[in-house]
Amino acid sequence: MGILDDYNQNDDAGGADPADARRRRSRLERDIVIAESDLKKVLRERTDLEIEQKRLKKQEERIRVERDALDRKLKKTEDDQRLLEEEIKSLKKKLKTLPV
Repeated sequence: MGILDDYNQNDDAGGADPADARRRRSRLERDIVIAESDLKKVLRERTDLEIEQKRLKKQEERIRVERDALDRKLKKTEDDQRLLEEEIKSLKKKLKTLPV
């Protein structure tokens, strides 16, 4: 655990020397500043990822809507094809029944 390990090692020294106590305090303050900086970096990265996630969700929804519209259009086209094929069959039957 980095920071805590350093603190515990220095705490075992007894703390009799005021200069040693100042060095430990300074080291801990420096470690705190570094950890806070790392936290800010992680928070910025998290914010960026959340923004990207929202963008992708919107894009996914747009694609879903477009796909649904395409599915409906394809279904209509297939229905039209089937009706036309049936009409052609019916007309061919009528043609065969006509005298030559």
